[in-house]
Amino acid sequence: MRKLRGLYQKIFPKRFREVFAALRFSFWQSCWYPPTLVRTLGEADLREMARRLRSLKDQYRGQRCFIMGNGPSLNRMDLSLLAGEHVWASNRAYLLFDRISWRPDFYIAVDRRVVPDNAEELNRLAEALPATRFFYPSHYRLANILQARPNVYWYYETWQDPRRLPDGMFSLDAARQVRSVSTVSIAALQLAVYFGFDPIYLIGCDTSYTIPANVKFEDEDKKMIVSQANDDPNHFTPAYFGAGKKWHDPNVKAMIFHYEQAERALRPLGTRVYNATAGGNLEVFERVEFESLFPPRASTQERG
Repeated sequence: MRKLRGLYQKIFPKRFREVFAALRFSFWQSCWYPPTLVRTLGEADLREMARRLRSLKDQYRGQRCFIMGNGPSLNRMDLSLLAGEHVWASNRAYLLFDRISWRPDFYIAVDRRVVPDNAEELNRLAEALPATRFFYPSHYRLANILQARPNVYWYYETWQDPRRLPDGMFSLDAARQVRSVSTVSIAALQLAVYFGFDPIYLIGCDTSYTIPANVKFEDEDKKMIVSQANDDPNHFTPAYFGAGKKWHDPNVKAMIFHYEQAERALRPLGTRVYNATAGGNLEVFERVEFESLFPPRASTQERG
């Protein structure tokens, strides 16, 4: 591929290559992006959105990373071990920051109910952590829910297509599209694979949910939920979806199915994904013990 690219650059002058790239992008956006996105952002912004993501393609090839869910199993893990590692955090993971000295390299939030309810905190976080890269679906930019910053990257989110499995549920080209997800960890996984990470370890992905008895339902189907107290049993702190916070009925079966499709999509690539969560219900990926991934620490006597 490099030889072909070099030959192409030698044969065709720079101006020709620029015009060809512009025409190719225009054809791509007219076939792919919805008219609303094209009209609102314009070709230049769409091109820049894709270019920034493409600049990260394979940048971390062969390096390992940890995709950190927000399950209660995090309370049983020595998270100090992650200092110096590439970590993906998500949603309200910032509630964990008073317990750890390190900050994640990557941060992602996708949920259409959770993000607007916590947009103020997410915007402040992106400003406070300039070294962390934040990734959001572009519709939050269109709606002015999340703010553009140098460390914020936007991607085009497309709906799942269960007629085309596994590709319809897991994208291997994040600069073009990221499939909507049943759990935020799979959005992070699509990006991590595109960036070249291998192996990838999942932690805090308990994939187990219960709904407290005192919540308020905003719809007849009991899908839209508002917490009435700090009694969330599904995350690392009961305040995660605490009093007044909005969330929706989690569909564990859909999450498991989506993880299965991710595993199917990645199998031909040989990308290694392991589940290092302490317990939980996710059995799609081979399990490994979290602490076994780190060299043993010297005892106090040995250090003295």
